Amino acid sequence: MAVSPRLVLVATLCGGLLAGCGEDPGESETGAADNAVPVMVAEARPAPGASDVTAYGIVRPDREGVLSFKISGLVKSISVDEGDSVEKGQILAELDKREIDADARRAAAVAAKAARDVERLKPLFEKGFASRQAIQDAETARDQAMAERTRVEFNRTLSRITAPADGTVLARMAEPNEIVSPGEPILTVSQGGGGFIMKAGLADRDVARIRIGAEARVTLDAFPGREIAGTVRRIAAASEARTGTFEVEITLAETPEGTASGFIGEARIDPADTTGTPVLAIPATAILEGHGSTANVYLVDEKTMTATQKRIGIGRVSGEEVIVEQGLDEGDRVVSAGAPYLRDGAKIRIVTDLKAARAESAAPEVARP
Repeated sequence: MAVSPRLVLVATLCGGLLAGCGEDPGESETGAADNAVPVMVAEARPAPGASDVTAYGIVRPDREGVLSFKISGLVKSISVDEGDSVEKGQILAELDKREIDADARRAAAVAAKAARDVERLKPLFEKGFASRQAIQDAETARDQAMAERTRVEFNRTLSRITAPADGTVLARMAEPNEIVSPGEPILTVSQGGGGFIMKAGLADRDVARIRIGAEARVTLDAFPGREIAGTVRRIAAASEARTGTFEVEITLAETPEGTASGFIGEARIDPADTTGTPVLAIPATAILEGHGSTANVYLVDEKTMTATQKRIGIGRVSGEEVIVEQGLDEGDRVVSAGAPYLRDGAKIRIVTDLKAARAESAAPEVARP
């Protein structure tokens, strides 16, 4: 049977009207909400202590001495090693005295001959067979010879190194049968009872931010979680040629029992250049990708409930947070979880439990009656 074109038109219009009548007015809005990506967010907030100057160093005794011979010679013996305890006055190292003894014998012989020459010339001078100048020259030679003998005898006492105080050998820098010069370091020895300090190296940009007397908080690897109060007592006037860093000494107020020279740790020093601008931090999970000192994050716009990528300047990692050096203001909110499911400008909805929210979104929709 042929279908009238008029019936087709009427059916089409009725179908459209019925479809329009059956549409839920809020369905478009609900669909947009359903398309929003669930995310967790975090605020850029001030990071306590982030402006501190951080230094890494080694613990040393507060009082330590570098011991050396005051004369040159061949090392005969060194009777201690690193870590050995020593007592005040204990002989630690000796030079070979054979050459010194030979010098002493020669000096004594020269001095004795010079003294005999003076005694021989005196009666000759009295009888007019020797001039006063001859007597004076002989006496001068005698005095010089006796001074040389005294010097050589004194050198015998300089052929030994003794402990200046009770302490511990921290370093041994020479070995037997080596020829050493005056003042060349042989041993480093602590002088007990003086406590400990930390020696650390700082780059020029950091050393310029601290002052002598600045407070520091020190943690040692050997005692994790235990903070030691400290004070900057010395800042080197010049950098070390080998490392290019400036040595800083921090006096440690009290150290845990068992602290020893050579322990390593971290010091956080109060800076002198506090500007009043807080240093901000965000969770490390907010970082999308990093490029050296910069990284991308998703910045949240709560008015439009969208997330937009933004490049920021970042500094060091502090625990589970990243220090923000530029690009964010205090209170800015960034996506801290759920970023892999976003695109730039995507609609979002903020949740407190991302796993539960995604599970809910993935659940099949129950058909309405």
